[in-house]
Amino acid sequence: MRFKPLIQSATLAVMLALGAPCVHADRAAEPGPRAALVERAIATAEAAVANPAFVKGESWANFTAILRDPATQALDDDDFRRAFNDAAEALPFTHFRLKWQSPPTPAGEAEAMISLEWPREDVALVRIRMFEGDPAEFSEILATVIERQPRALIIDLRGNPGGSFPTAVALSRALHRDALDAGAFLARGWFDRHGDYPSADQYEAIEALDELDLAAYARKLRNDGAARLILPAHDEPIFEGQTLILVDGDTASTCEPLARRLQESGIPILGERTAGAMLSAEHFPLDDTLRLFVPVADYVTPSLERLDRRGVEPDIEVAAEAALDRALALIDES
Repeated sequence: MRFKPLIQSATLAVMLALGAPCVHADRAAEPGPRAALVERAIATAEAAVANPAFVKGESWANFTAILRDPATQALDDDDFRRAFNDAAEALPFTHFRLKWQSPPTPAGEAEAMISLEWPREDVALVRIRMFEGDPAEFSEILATVIERQPRALIIDLRGNPGGSFPTAVALSRALHRDALDAGAFLARGWFDRHGDYPSADQYEAIEALDELDLAAYARKLRNDGAARLILPAHDEPIFEGQTLILVDGDTASTCEPLARRLQESGIPILGERTAGAMLSAEHFPLDDTLRLFVPVADYVTPSLERLDRRGVEPDIEVAAEAALDRALALIDES
C-alpha cells in the first residue's frame, strides 16, 4: 500500500542525517559516490522506517555490513541494486527495496485492474490484478454482479501485489452491510510514543478515519501516528450468494488484510499462503538514478496480529494454477 510522505519527524530526521558528515575510521574522510549513497540509504531507512526495532539487531547489522563491503560498492548500478534487494530479503520486514527513479514504462495498452468473466452462466469471476485506479470502476463491476445475483462469485486475487485501500473498500462493501474493523496502521509516531505494538485497550482507543481516502489516512498518521480503518455499515444492495476467494504466494499487501477479514466472516479462501508483505511504504529519492522504498507504517489486525512475513493461510490449500477449478468443483458440490 502506498501513500504520500507523511511523517514529519521522520522526514526531518532524514534531512538531518543526510546533512551530517559521515566519518568512519576504516575509510577515507570523503567516501566515493557509492559509499556516500550507501550511507544515505542507511540513514534514510533508520530515520523513516515505521518501527525503529526493524533497523536494530543482528539482521540489520548483517545487511549494512553487506552494503558497506567494498566488493558490493564496486558493482555497477544494476548489480548493486540486485545485491541490495537480495540482502534485504533476509530482513524481518518487507517493502524495503532499492528502485530506479524512473522505472521503464511497459509497452502496449494498460491492463484493466478489475475484470468480470462468466465461467458459467450462474458463476461470476471477478479478477482483480491490483487495487489501483478509480474505486467507482470497481463499484460498477461489482454492481453488475449484485444486480444479476448469480449462484456464486469467485474473487481472484492471485498475483495481486496490493495497492491502495479505497478500491478494496469498494469490494468489501459489495459483500457486507455491517460495519467492519479492517485493522490499524502504526507509523513512527506511534512507536516513538508507545515503544511497542498496541495492547487490546490501546487498539480500541485508536481513532477511526473520518473519511476512507488516502489524504485522510495520511493526515491521521501524521497527526496521531496511527490510523484505524473501520468500514461503516450501509444499507445498499450486496451480493448474497456463495463467495470464494483465490490467492497465491504473490497475493500481497492490501489483499492480505482484506482476505483475512473476509475469511473471518466465513468466506473460504483457496490456494496458497499469501506473500506476507503487509506494510505501508513510501519512496525516498537517493540520487538522480535510485530511490529507496521504505516501510513507514506497520499493520495489525483487530486481533493484534501482524501479517508481514506471515501471510494468510488458505482454508483449502491447493496449487495456485488449480485453484479456480477447485473453486468451481466446490460450487458444484454445494
